[in-house]
Amino acid sequence: MNTFKFLSLAVLTSIFVSCSDSKSTVDTDNKEQTKTEAQQNNDFPLGMYTATLPCADCMEIETYITFQKDNKAVKSTSYLDSDGTSENEYGTWTKNDDIIEVSIPNSPKEYYLVKPNKTLVRLDADKKEVSGELANNYIFKEVKAYTPAQLNGTYNTNASGKGYNQILELKSENDSIYSVKISFTGAAKGCTFEGKGNLVNNQIDVDLKAINKDSKGTMTILFKDKTAEVFTSKFEDRFALNYFCGGGASLAGDYYKNSIIKVLSIADR
Repeated sequence: MNTFKFLSLAVLTSIFVSCSDSKSTVDTDNKEQTKTEAQQNNDFPLGMYTATLPCADCMEIETYITFQKDNKAVKSTSYLDSDGTSENEYGTWTKNDDIIEVSIPNSPKEYYLVKPNKTLVRLDADKKEVSGELANNYIFKEVKAYTPAQLNGTYNTNASGKGYNQILELKSENDSIYSVKISFTGAAKGCTFEGKGNLVNNQIDVDLKAINKDSKGTMTILFKDKTAEVFTSKFEDRFALNYFCGGGASLAGDYYKNSIIKVLSIADR
């Protein structure tokens, strides 16, 4: 009988040790998994992200934001039902754990939650995720910046070659600086322009005051499919584009290129 008791005690002890070892292994695996997810979130990939945000009193807001190495941030907003405006705002970003805080002068702070797979989620003012049917609209996906090979070339307002035609020529000096030239054919008077622009959030911005001291505002070139749309970043500055033209023309308009430009998300690569 004593022998049986000792054997039973030994078996129970062995089972207890085995269960403890198993639990320890499961706990270690869970910790490793949690650590891996945390590392994915903390390994925040710099670059450009985009989403189409909902709007209370407009259609939607196409938004791009670029996070740069020097903790600088650039945000572009385009109201989809507006008269062709897309304004860049410049600020800074900091990261605490898995939340990015963006500070832009004269604007409320913005918060973004870092998610796996190069995804960010725009948070509300209380740093909480938006819930409900519009939740997916606040998800930002990483996208690639346009390359010189995609943007360089000639664009025309009149692809037929008949009648008045404005010609936009883009030539890159590096990945972000572009030479911008606009000329015309088919009329005695038209538009002539030469300047340099900066590629930010997949649009080229040209400071008009740097071209002519009497001008104001920013000329923006926004690319959609095979079209380069030229306008001023602020609607009230639109007449600044008439300064460089004769005969009542304007630099503003849609310029068409033969090859198609496509915005690719990182997942499409």
